[in-house]
Amino acid sequence: MTMSGDRDRGLSRRVMSLLGLANEATQASETRQQHRQLLELREAMEAMLAAQRTERDLLQIFCDLTLKHQIAHLACMVSPGPDGIFQPRAISGPGSVLTGVRYSIHDNRPEGQTPLGLAWRESRPFYSSTLLVAPALQSWSERLERFGLRSVAVLPLQRGRKLWALLVLFRREEESWPADIQMLLESVARLLEKALENYDASRLQLILGSALKQAYESVVLTDQDRNVLYVNQSFTLMTGYRFEDIAPTGLSALQGPQTSVEELAAMDHALRQGQPYEGKLINYRQNGEVFWNHISIIPIRDPNGTLTHFVGIQRDESRERELIEQLEYESRHDRLTGLANRRALDDRIEVAMRRAQMNGDQMAFCMIDLDDFKPINDRFGHEAGDFVLQAVGRRLREGLRRSDYIARLGGDEFVLLVEGYRSVEELELVLTKVEAVVNEPILLRNGREVSIRFSMGVCRYPYDGVQDMGTLFRFADQALYRSKANRTTRPRYWIFHGEDRSSESRGASWSRYPWNSGGSRAE
Repeated sequence: MTMSGDRDRGLSRRVMSLLGLANEATQASETRQQHRQLLELREAMEAMLAAQRTERDLLQIFCDLTLKHQIAHLACMVSPGPDGIFQPRAISGPGSVLTGVRYSIHDNRPEGQTPLGLAWRESRPFYSSTLLVAPALQSWSERLERFGLRSVAVLPLQRGRKLWALLVLFRREEESWPADIQMLLESVARLLEKALENYDASRLQLILGSALKQAYESVVLTDQDRNVLYVNQSFTLMTGYRFEDIAPTGLSALQGPQTSVEELAAMDHALRQGQPYEGKLINYRQNGEVFWNHISIIPIRDPNGTLTHFVGIQRDESRERELIEQLEYESRHDRLTGLANRRALDDRIEVAMRRAQMNGDQMAFCMIDLDDFKPINDRFGHEAGDFVLQAVGRRLREGLRRSDYIARLGGDEFVLLVEGYRSVEELELVLTKVEAVVNEPILLRNGREVSIRFSMGVCRYPYDGVQDMGTLFRFADQALYRSKANRTTRPRYWIFHGEDRSSESRGASWSRYPWNSGGSRAE
Protein backbone atom coordinates (compact mmCIF):
# COMPACT_ATOMS: atom_id res chain seq x y z
CA MET A 1 0.00 0.00 0.00
CA THR A 2 2.78 2.29 0.92
CA MET A 3 4.74 1.43 -2.21
CA SER A 4 1.63 1.97 -4.36
CA GLY A 5 1.02 5.42 -2.77
CA ASP A 6 4.60 6.41 -3.34
CA ARG A 7 4.35 5.41 -6.98
CA ASP A 8 1.12 7.44 -7.37
CA ARG A 9 2.69 10.52 -5.79
CA GLY A 10 5.76 10.20 -7.96
CA LEU A 11 3.61 9.86 -11.06
CA SER A 12 1.62 12.91 -10.03
CA ARG A 13 4.78 14.98 -9.62
CA ARG A 14 6.03 13.91 -13.04
CA VAL A 15 2.68 14.74 -14.64
CA MET A 16 2.64 18.19 -12.98
CA SER A 17 6.22 18.79 -14.08
CA LEU A 18 5.35 17.86 -17.64
CA LEU A 19 2.30 20.10 -17.53
CA GLY A 20 4.46 22.97 -16.23
CA LEU A 21 6.94 22.44 -19.00
CA ALA A 22 4.08 22.38 -21.47
CA ASN A 23 2.74 25.69 -20.11
CA GLU A 24 6.18 27.25 -20.25
CA ALA A 25 6.56 26.05 -23.81
CA THR A 26 3.15 27.48 -24.68
CA GLN A 27 4.03 30.85 -23.10
CA ALA A 28 7.37 30.93 -24.88
CA SER A 29 5.62 30.15 -28.14
CA GLU A 30 3.10 32.92 -27.53
CA THR A 31 5.91 35.36 -26.68
CA ARG A 32 7.73 34.42 -29.88
CA GLN A 33 4.48 34.90 -31.76
CA GLN A 34 4.07 38.38 -30.26
CA HIS A 35 7.67 39.22 -31.16
CA ARG A 36 7.07 38.08 -34.73
CA GLN A 37 3.84 40.08 -34.94
CA LEU A 38 5.52 43.25 -33.65
CA LEU A 39 8.46 42.83 -36.00
CA GLU A 40 6.05 42.36 -38.91
CA LEU A 41 4.26 45.54 -37.79
CA ARG A 42 7.59 47.37 -37.78
CA GLU A 43 8.31 46.20 -41.32
CA ALA A 44 4.86 47.29 -42.44
CA MET A 45 5.38 50.67 -40.77
CA GLU A 46 8.74 51.15 -42.45
CA ALA A 47 7.15 50.42 -45.80
CA MET A 48 4.44 52.95 -45.02
CA LEU A 49 7.08 55.62 -44.31
CA ALA A 50 8.13 55.57 -47.95
CA ALA A 51 4.63 56.40 -49.15
CA GLN A 52 3.22 59.93 -49.40
CA ARG A 53 0.03 60.02 -47.35
CA THR A 54 -2.19 62.52 -45.61
CA GLU A 55 -2.08 62.76 -41.83
CA ARG A 56 -5.53 61.20 -41.48
CA ASP A 57 -4.61 58.25 -43.69
CA LEU A 58 -1.34 57.78 -41.85
CA LEU A 59 -3.04 57.46 -38.46
CA GLN A 60 -5.83 55.23 -39.72
CA ILE A 61 -3.49 52.85 -41.56
CA PHE A 62 -1.37 52.49 -38.43
CA CYS A 63 -4.41 51.54 -36.34
CA ASP A 64 -5.52 49.08 -39.02
CA LEU A 65 -2.06 47.50 -39.13
CA THR A 66 -2.05 46.86 -35.37
CA LEU A 67 -5.22 44.80 -35.77
CA LYS A 68 -4.03 43.09 -38.91
CA HIS A 69 -0.86 41.89 -37.16
CA GLN A 70 -2.85 40.93 -34.03
CA ILE A 71 -1.07 43.39 -31.76
CA ALA A 72 -4.41 44.59 -30.36
CA HIS A 73 -8.14 43.99 -30.70
CA LEU A 74 -8.94 47.71 -30.58
CA ALA A 75 -6.53 50.48 -31.53
CA CYS A 76 -7.18 54.20 -31.42
CA MET A 77 -5.36 57.49 -31.62
CA VAL A 78 -6.65 60.28 -29.37
CA SER A 79 -5.55 63.83 -28.58
CA PRO A 80 -7.01 66.41 -26.16
CA GLY A 81 -9.14 69.26 -27.39
CA PRO A 82 -9.02 72.82 -26.01
CA ASP A 83 -11.08 71.70 -22.99
CA GLY A 84 -8.69 68.82 -22.21
CA ILE A 85 -11.18 66.12 -23.31
CA PHE A 86 -9.66 63.44 -25.53
CA GLN A 87 -11.04 63.28 -29.05
CA PRO A 88 -10.47 60.30 -31.38
CA ARG A 89 -8.37 60.89 -34.48
CA ALA A 90 -8.40 57.31 -35.77
CA ILE A 91 -10.04 54.03 -34.55
CA SER A 92 -9.75 50.46 -35.75
CA GLY A 93 -11.86 47.71 -34.15
CA PRO A 94 -14.98 47.94 -31.96
CA GLY A 95 -14.83 51.53 -30.82
CA SER A 96 -17.91 51.36 -28.59
CA VAL A 97 -15.66 51.23 -25.54
CA LEU A 98 -14.93 54.93 -26.12
CA THR A 99 -18.49 55.93 -26.94
CA GLY A 100 -20.37 57.96 -24.33
CA VAL A 101 -17.41 58.25 -21.96
CA ARG A 102 -15.34 61.39 -21.41
CA TYR A 103 -11.61 60.87 -20.99
CA SER A 104 -9.70 63.92 -19.76
CA ILE A 105 -6.15 65.05 -19.07
CA HIS A 106 -7.17 66.75 -15.80
CA ASP A 107 -6.19 64.99 -12.57
CA ASN A 108 -8.86 66.78 -10.50
CA ARG A 109 -11.78 65.30 -12.43
CA PRO A 110 -13.16 61.74 -12.44
CA GLU A 111 -12.77 61.46 -16.22
CA GLY A 112 -9.08 62.17 -15.74
CA GLN A 113 -8.55 59.09 -13.55
CA THR A 114 -7.89 56.70 -16.43
CA PRO A 115 -4.70 55.36 -18.01
CA LEU A 116 -5.15 58.01 -20.72
CA GLY A 117 -5.01 60.85 -18.23
CA LEU A 118 -2.16 59.26 -16.31
CA ALA A 119 -0.06 58.64 -19.43
CA TRP A 120 -0.65 62.19 -20.66
CA ARG A 121 0.15 63.93 -17.40
CA GLU A 122 3.27 61.86 -16.73
CA SER A 123 4.28 61.73 -20.41
CA ARG A 124 5.24 58.05 -20.18
CA PRO A 125 3.74 54.73 -21.35
CA PHE A 126 1.08 53.00 -19.25
CA TYR A 127 0.43 49.26 -19.21
CA SER A 128 -2.66 47.86 -17.45
CA SER A 129 -0.90 44.99 -15.67
CA THR A 130 0.85 47.39 -13.28
CA LEU A 131 -2.09 49.55 -12.21
CA LEU A 132 -5.18 47.50 -13.01
CA VAL A 133 -6.13 46.94 -9.34
CA ALA A 134 -5.71 50.57 -8.25
CA PRO A 135 -8.97 51.95 -6.73
CA ALA A 136 -8.92 55.02 -8.98
CA LEU A 137 -9.02 52.72 -12.03
CA GLN A 138 -11.88 50.47 -10.86
CA SER A 139 -14.55 52.05 -13.09
CA TRP A 140 -12.15 51.91 -16.03
CA SER A 141 -11.43 48.21 -15.44
CA GLU A 142 -15.14 47.36 -15.12
CA ARG A 143 -15.88 49.08 -18.42
CA LEU A 144 -13.16 47.11 -20.18
CA GLU A 145 -14.54 43.84 -18.72
CA ARG A 146 -18.00 44.59 -20.14
CA PHE A 147 -16.50 44.86 -23.59
CA GLY A 148 -14.31 41.78 -23.13
CA LEU A 149 -11.09 43.78 -23.02
CA ARG A 150 -8.78 42.84 -20.21
CA SER A 151 -5.55 44.76 -20.83
CA VAL A 152 -4.51 48.09 -22.29
CA ALA A 153 -1.34 49.86 -23.31
CA VAL A 154 -1.20 53.67 -23.66
CA LEU A 155 1.82 55.20 -25.39
CA PRO A 156 2.40 58.98 -25.59
CA LEU A 157 3.32 60.32 -29.04
CA GLN A 158 5.44 63.41 -29.54
CA ARG A 159 5.33 65.75 -32.51
CA GLY A 160 7.58 68.72 -32.95
CA ARG A 161 9.20 67.87 -29.57
CA LYS A 162 5.84 68.28 -27.82
CA LEU A 163 3.36 65.74 -26.48
CA TRP A 164 0.72 65.54 -29.16
CA ALA A 165 -1.46 62.39 -28.92
CA LEU A 166 -1.87 58.98 -27.32
CA LEU A 167 -1.75 55.56 -28.97
CA VAL A 168 -4.21 53.30 -27.07
CA LEU A 169 -4.15 49.52 -27.64
CA PHE A 170 -6.70 47.12 -26.07
CA ARG A 171 -6.37 43.33 -25.86
CA ARG A 172 -8.80 40.57 -24.80
CA GLU A 173 -6.10 38.52 -23.09
CA GLU A 174 -5.62 39.16 -19.38
CA GLU A 175 -1.86 39.08 -19.37
CA SER A 176 1.07 41.24 -18.53
CA TRP A 177 3.13 43.21 -21.05
CA PRO A 178 6.64 41.76 -20.75
CA ALA A 179 9.56 44.17 -20.88
CA ASP A 180 10.73 42.94 -24.28
CA ILE A 181 7.20 43.36 -25.71
CA GLN A 182 7.00 46.85 -24.24
CA MET A 183 10.33 47.71 -25.82
CA LEU A 184 9.22 46.53 -29.26
CA LEU A 185 5.87 48.27 -28.90
CA GLU A 186 7.52 51.56 -28.00
CA SER A 187 9.92 51.22 -30.94
CA VAL A 188 6.89 50.88 -33.22
CA ALA A 189 5.46 54.06 -31.64
CA ARG A 190 8.74 55.83 -32.44
CA LEU A 191 8.32 54.77 -36.07
CA LEU A 192 4.90 56.38 -36.08
CA GLU A 193 6.43 59.56 -34.68
CA LYS A 194 9.04 59.45 -37.45
CA ALA A 195 6.30 59.03 -40.04
CA LEU A 196 4.53 62.09 -38.63
CA GLU A 197 7.79 64.07 -38.66
CA ASN A 198 8.34 63.14 -42.30
CA TYR A 199 4.77 64.15 -43.07
CA ASP A 200 5.26 67.52 -41.35
CA ALA A 201 8.59 68.10 -43.11
CA SER A 202 7.09 67.21 -46.48
CA ARG A 203 4.10 69.46 -45.84
CA LEU A 204 6.39 72.30 -44.73
CA GLN A 205 8.47 71.88 -47.88
CA LEU A 206 5.34 72.11 -49.99
CA ILE A 207 4.25 75.24 -48.15
CA LEU A 208 7.72 76.79 -48.42
CA GLY A 209 7.94 75.84 -52.08
CA SER A 210 4.58 77.44 -52.75
CA ALA A 211 5.61 80.50 -50.73
CA LEU A 212 8.88 80.81 -52.66
CA LYS A 213 7.07 80.58 -55.96
CA GLN A 214 4.57 83.25 -54.96
CA ALA A 215 6.90 85.44 -52.87
CA TYR A 216 6.86 89.13 -53.76
CA GLU A 217 10.63 89.29 -53.55
CA SER A 218 12.71 87.29 -56.00
CA VAL A 219 14.44 84.18 -54.68
CA VAL A 220 17.46 82.43 -56.19
CA LEU A 221 18.92 79.10 -55.02
CA THR A 222 22.46 78.11 -56.03
CA ASP A 223 24.85 75.33 -55.10
CA GLN A 224 28.11 76.01 -53.26
CA ASP A 225 29.77 76.82 -56.62
CA ARG A 226 27.02 79.40 -57.29
CA ASN A 227 25.44 77.48 -60.13
CA VAL A 228 21.78 78.54 -60.31
CA LEU A 229 19.41 75.72 -59.30
CA TYR A 230 16.14 77.61 -58.94
CA VAL A 231 14.55 81.03 -59.46
CA ASN A 232 10.99 81.93 -58.51
CA GLN A 233 8.43 83.78 -60.59
CA SER A 234 9.19 87.13 -58.95
CA PHE A 235 12.79 86.87 -60.16
CA THR A 236 11.53 86.44 -63.72
CA LEU A 237 9.12 89.35 -63.34
CA MET A 238 11.87 91.56 -61.91
CA THR A 239 14.68 90.72 -64.34
CA GLY A 240 12.97 89.23 -67.37
CA TYR A 241 15.16 86.11 -67.10
CA ARG A 242 13.60 82.66 -66.74
CA PHE A 243 15.46 79.77 -65.12
CA GLU A 244 16.49 78.32 -68.46
CA ASP A 245 17.85 81.75 -69.47
CA ILE A 246 19.91 82.36 -66.34
CA ALA A 247 21.10 78.82 -65.54
CA PRO A 248 23.79 78.60 -68.29
CA THR A 249 25.41 81.97 -67.53
CA GLY A 250 24.64 82.45 -63.84
CA LEU A 251 23.75 85.73 -62.18
CA SER A 252 26.60 87.53 -63.95
CA ALA A 253 24.06 88.10 -66.73
CA LEU A 254 22.56 90.83 -64.50
CA GLN A 255 25.81 92.81 -64.41
CA GLY A 256 26.77 95.66 -66.71
CA PRO A 257 28.94 98.75 -67.16
CA GLN A 258 27.48 100.60 -64.15
CA THR A 259 27.68 97.63 -61.76
CA SER A 260 30.09 98.44 -58.93
CA VAL A 261 33.27 96.37 -59.24
CA GLU A 262 34.09 97.12 -55.61
CA GLU A 263 30.72 95.86 -54.40
CA LEU A 264 31.04 92.70 -56.51
CA ALA A 265 34.44 92.08 -54.91
CA ALA A 266 32.94 92.53 -51.43
CA MET A 267 30.19 90.04 -52.28
CA ASP A 268 32.66 87.53 -53.66
CA HIS A 269 34.85 87.81 -50.56
CA ALA A 270 31.91 87.20 -48.22
CA LEU A 271 30.68 84.17 -50.15
CA ARG A 272 34.16 82.66 -50.40
CA GLN A 273 34.34 82.89 -46.61
CA GLY A 274 30.91 81.27 -46.34
CA GLN A 275 29.54 84.44 -44.75
CA PRO A 276 26.20 86.20 -45.39
CA TYR A 277 26.20 89.22 -47.69
CA GLU A 278 23.88 92.20 -48.00
CA GLY A 279 24.31 95.10 -50.37
CA LYS A 280 22.97 97.09 -53.29
CA LEU A 281 24.04 96.84 -56.92
CA ILE A 282 23.10 98.41 -60.19
CA ASN A 283 21.87 95.49 -62.31
CA TYR A 284 20.40 95.12 -65.78
CA ARG A 285 17.16 93.49 -66.84
CA GLN A 286 17.05 91.24 -69.87
CA ASN A 287 15.80 94.18 -71.98
CA GLY A 288 18.83 96.28 -70.92
CA GLU A 289 16.95 98.47 -68.43
CA VAL A 290 18.97 99.53 -65.38
CA PHE A 291 17.61 98.94 -61.87
CA TRP A 292 18.85 99.02 -58.27
CA ASN A 293 18.97 95.54 -56.77
CA HIS A 294 18.99 95.06 -52.98
CA ILE A 295 20.59 91.64 -52.45
CA SER A 296 20.72 89.45 -49.33
CA ILE A 297 22.60 86.15 -49.64
CA ILE A 298 22.44 83.47 -46.94
CA PRO A 299 24.80 80.44 -46.87
CA ILE A 300 23.12 77.06 -46.23
CA ARG A 301 25.00 74.30 -44.38
CA ASP A 302 24.22 70.64 -43.78
CA PRO A 303 24.06 69.14 -40.25
CA ASN A 304 27.84 68.62 -40.34
CA GLY A 305 28.44 72.31 -41.01
CA THR A 306 29.49 71.84 -44.65
CA LEU A 307 28.46 74.63 -47.00
CA THR A 308 26.02 73.24 -49.58
CA HIS A 309 23.93 76.07 -51.03
CA PHE A 310 23.29 79.81 -51.14
CA VAL A 311 19.86 81.43 -51.03
CA GLY A 312 19.65 84.91 -52.49
CA ILE A 313 16.73 87.24 -51.82
CA GLN A 314 16.57 90.18 -54.21
CA ARG A 315 14.39 93.26 -54.23
CA ASP A 316 14.02 95.94 -56.90
CA GLU A 317 14.73 99.21 -55.10
CA SER A 318 14.60 101.45 -58.16
CA ARG A 319 11.34 103.08 -57.16
CA GLU A 320 12.53 103.59 -53.58
CA ARG A 321 15.77 105.09 -54.87
CA GLU A 322 13.84 107.40 -57.17
CA LEU A 323 11.65 108.55 -54.29
CA ILE A 324 14.67 109.08 -52.03
CA GLU A 325 16.48 110.98 -54.76
CA GLN A 326 13.35 113.02 -55.43
CA LEU A 327 12.98 113.88 -51.75
CA GLU A 328 16.66 114.74 -51.54
CA TYR A 329 16.35 116.88 -54.67
CA GLU A 330 13.30 118.71 -53.33
CA SER A 331 15.04 119.28 -50.00
CA ARG A 332 17.89 121.06 -51.79
CA HIS A 333 16.10 122.78 -54.68
CA ASP A 334 13.54 125.51 -55.10
CA ARG A 335 10.27 123.95 -56.24
CA LEU A 336 9.29 126.81 -58.57
CA THR A 337 12.53 127.42 -60.47
CA GLY A 338 14.49 124.20 -59.88
CA LEU A 339 17.44 126.25 -58.64
CA ALA A 340 19.36 125.40 -55.49
CA ASN A 341 17.72 126.53 -52.24
CA ARG A 342 19.25 128.01 -49.08
CA ARG A 343 20.22 124.58 -47.66
CA ALA A 344 22.14 123.60 -50.80
CA LEU A 345 23.66 127.09 -51.02
CA ASP A 346 25.05 126.90 -47.49
CA ASP A 347 26.79 123.61 -48.29
CA ARG A 348 28.22 125.03 -51.51
CA ILE A 349 29.52 128.17 -49.79
CA GLU A 350 31.37 126.12 -47.16
CA VAL A 351 33.08 124.11 -49.89
CA ALA A 352 33.84 127.24 -51.95
CA MET A 353 35.35 129.09 -49.00
CA ARG A 354 37.61 126.13 -48.12
CA ARG A 355 38.64 125.81 -51.75
CA ALA A 356 39.48 129.49 -51.95
CA GLN A 357 41.60 129.25 -48.80
CA MET A 358 43.50 126.18 -50.03
CA ASN A 359 44.06 127.33 -53.63
CA GLY A 360 44.31 131.07 -53.12
CA ASP A 361 41.31 131.59 -55.43
CA GLN A 362 38.83 134.45 -55.39
CA MET A 363 35.09 134.07 -54.86
CA ALA A 364 32.23 136.56 -55.20
CA PHE A 365 28.96 136.20 -53.33
CA CYS A 366 26.32 138.15 -55.28
CA MET A 367 22.87 138.79 -53.80
CA ILE A 368 20.16 139.78 -56.34
CA ASP A 369 16.77 141.40 -55.88
CA LEU A 370 14.42 142.11 -58.82
CA ASP A 371 13.38 145.77 -59.26
CA ASP A 372 9.67 146.56 -59.48
CA PHE A 373 8.62 142.89 -59.40
CA LYS A 374 5.53 143.60 -57.28
CA PRO A 375 3.75 145.61 -60.01
CA ILE A 376 3.96 142.57 -62.33
CA ASN A 377 2.23 140.42 -59.70
CA ASP A 378 -0.37 143.12 -59.05
CA ARG A 379 -1.12 143.76 -62.73
CA PHE A 380 -0.94 140.30 -64.26
CA GLY A 381 -1.45 137.98 -61.25
CA HIS A 382 0.71 135.56 -59.32
CA GLU A 383 0.76 133.03 -62.16
CA ALA A 384 2.47 135.62 -64.36
CA GLY A 385 4.83 136.48 -61.49
CA ASP A 386 5.82 132.81 -61.13
CA PHE A 387 6.39 132.64 -64.88
CA VAL A 388 8.74 135.65 -64.67
CA LEU A 389 10.69 134.11 -61.77
CA GLN A 390 11.11 130.88 -63.73
CA ALA A 391 12.31 132.83 -66.78
CA VAL A 392 14.81 134.82 -64.69
CA GLY A 393 16.15 131.63 -63.08
CA ARG A 394 16.55 130.02 -66.50
CA ARG A 395 18.36 133.07 -67.91
CA LEU A 396 20.67 133.32 -64.91
CA ARG A 397 21.74 129.71 -65.52
CA GLU A 398 22.38 130.50 -69.18
CA GLY A 399 24.40 133.63 -68.40
CA LEU A 400 26.77 131.99 -65.91
CA ARG A 401 29.76 129.80 -66.51
CA ARG A 402 29.58 126.09 -65.70
CA SER A 403 31.79 126.60 -62.66
CA ASP A 404 29.44 129.23 -61.19
CA TYR A 405 26.46 128.57 -58.94
CA ILE A 406 22.98 130.05 -58.63
CA ALA A 407 20.33 129.70 -55.91
CA ARG A 408 16.96 131.21 -55.08
CA LEU A 409 16.47 132.32 -51.50
CA GLY A 410 12.74 132.94 -51.88
CA GLY A 411 10.45 135.60 -53.32
CA ASP A 412 12.39 137.54 -55.95
CA GLU A 413 15.78 137.07 -54.25
CA PHE A 414 18.55 135.12 -55.98
CA VAL A 415 22.22 134.46 -55.22
CA LEU A 416 25.12 134.00 -57.62
CA LEU A 417 28.35 132.35 -56.50
CA VAL A 418 31.17 133.20 -58.93
CA GLU A 419 34.45 131.36 -58.36
CA GLY A 420 37.90 131.24 -59.88
CA TYR A 421 38.07 134.66 -61.50
CA ARG A 422 41.54 136.20 -61.74
CA SER A 423 40.69 139.90 -61.45
CA VAL A 424 37.89 142.31 -60.68
CA GLU A 425 37.65 143.10 -64.37
CA GLU A 426 37.01 139.43 -65.19
CA LEU A 427 34.30 139.31 -62.50
CA GLU A 428 32.66 142.42 -63.94
CA LEU A 429 32.57 140.84 -67.40
CA VAL A 430 30.63 137.90 -65.94
CA LEU A 431 28.17 140.22 -64.18
CA THR A 432 27.72 142.33 -67.31
CA LYS A 433 26.85 139.24 -69.35
CA VAL A 434 24.30 138.21 -66.73
CA GLU A 435 22.63 141.61 -66.95
CA ALA A 436 22.45 141.46 -70.73
CA VAL A 437 20.79 138.04 -70.67
CA VAL A 438 18.26 138.84 -67.94
CA ASN A 439 17.25 142.28 -69.27
CA GLU A 440 15.78 140.84 -72.48
CA PRO A 441 11.94 141.29 -72.51
CA ILE A 442 9.91 138.37 -71.20
CA LEU A 443 6.85 137.28 -73.18
CA LEU A 444 4.06 136.23 -70.83
CA ARG A 445 1.56 133.48 -71.65
CA ASN A 446 -1.12 136.12 -72.30
CA GLY A 447 1.04 137.62 -75.05
CA ARG A 448 2.13 140.68 -73.07
CA GLU A 449 5.80 141.60 -72.67
CA VAL A 450 7.48 142.72 -69.47
CA SER A 451 11.03 143.87 -68.81
CA ILE A 452 12.99 143.04 -65.71
CA ARG A 453 15.79 144.96 -64.05
CA PHE A 454 17.55 143.97 -60.88
CA SER A 455 19.90 145.18 -58.16
CA MET A 456 22.89 143.30 -56.80
CA GLY A 457 25.16 143.48 -53.76
CA VAL A 458 28.55 141.78 -54.08
CA CYS A 459 30.85 140.60 -51.30
CA ARG A 460 34.20 139.22 -52.31
CA TYR A 461 36.15 136.54 -50.48
CA PRO A 462 38.78 136.44 -49.05
CA TYR A 463 38.63 140.25 -49.33
CA ASP A 464 36.25 142.76 -47.71
CA GLY A 465 36.97 141.48 -44.17
CA VAL A 466 34.81 138.36 -44.44
CA GLN A 467 35.29 135.98 -41.52
CA ASP A 468 32.56 133.39 -41.99
CA MET A 469 29.40 132.56 -43.93
CA GLY A 470 27.23 134.83 -41.77
CA THR A 471 29.51 137.78 -42.49
CA LEU A 472 29.39 136.97 -46.19
CA PHE A 473 25.59 137.11 -46.23
CA ARG A 474 25.44 140.28 -44.12
CA PHE A 475 27.96 142.22 -46.19
CA ALA A 476 26.31 141.19 -49.48
CA ASP A 477 22.89 142.14 -48.15
CA GLN A 478 24.19 145.56 -47.05
CA ALA A 479 25.63 146.14 -50.51
CA LEU A 480 22.33 145.05 -52.10
CA TYR A 481 20.43 147.52 -49.93
CA ARG A 482 22.67 150.36 -51.08
CA SER A 483 22.36 149.25 -54.70
CA LYS A 484 18.57 149.39 -54.53
CA ALA A 485 18.66 152.71 -52.69
CA ASN A 486 20.80 154.22 -55.50
CA ARG A 487 18.86 152.60 -58.29
CA THR A 488 18.29 155.84 -60.24
CA THR A 489 21.89 157.14 -60.00
CA ARG A 490 24.14 154.07 -59.87
CA PRO A 491 26.44 153.53 -62.90
CA ARG A 492 25.74 149.78 -62.90
CA TYR A 493 23.28 147.40 -61.24
CA TRP A 494 25.72 146.03 -58.64
CA ILE A 495 27.71 147.51 -55.77
CA PHE A 496 30.70 145.92 -54.10
CA HIS A 497 30.64 145.80 -50.34
CA GLY A 498 32.60 148.75 -48.92
CA GLU A 499 32.99 150.73 -52.12
CA ASP A 500 30.63 153.55 -50.96
CA ARG A 501 31.35 153.82 -47.23
CA SER A 502 32.10 157.53 -47.64
CA SER A 503 31.78 159.99 -50.45
CA GLU A 504 35.57 160.09 -50.70
CA SER A 505 36.03 156.39 -50.95
CA ARG A 506 32.91 156.15 -53.06
CA GLY A 507 34.32 158.59 -55.61
CA ALA A 508 37.70 156.87 -55.62
CA SER A 509 36.09 153.50 -56.08
CA TRP A 510 33.63 154.42 -58.80
CA SER A 511 36.23 156.33 -60.79
CA ARG A 512 37.80 152.99 -61.75
CA TYR A 513 34.92 152.19 -64.07
CA PRO A 514 34.94 153.75 -67.57
CA TRP A 515 31.17 154.31 -67.65
CA ASN A 516 31.25 156.39 -64.42
CA SER A 517 30.73 160.13 -64.93
CA GLY A 518 32.94 160.89 -61.90
CA GLY A 519 30.29 162.85 -59.94
CA SER A 520 29.60 162.10 -56.32
CA ARG A 521 26.57 159.84 -55.47
CA ALA A 522 24.09 160.34 -52.69
CA GLU A 523 22.69 157.24 -50.96
